[in-house]
Amino acid sequence: MARIEDAVFCDGCGVEITWSPVIVSGKDYCCADCRDGLVCYCGDRMEMEDERRTGSDVMDTYR
Repeated sequence: MARIEDAVFCDGCGVEITWSPVIVSGKDYCCADCRDGLVCYCGDRMEMEDERRTGSDVMDTYR
């Protein structure tokens, strides 16, 4: 389990986990797919959410 100042990172793919992790044998995983060694898309989803939030924040400043 990697931690940097209270941040938790997935032991499978390395994405920062900002939700409740899947914990198995003392390791933190972002999702069941990572836990099972499968392809994980959590990082992609986080990037899309960040872009969506950033886009709405930019629009709010111009109103």
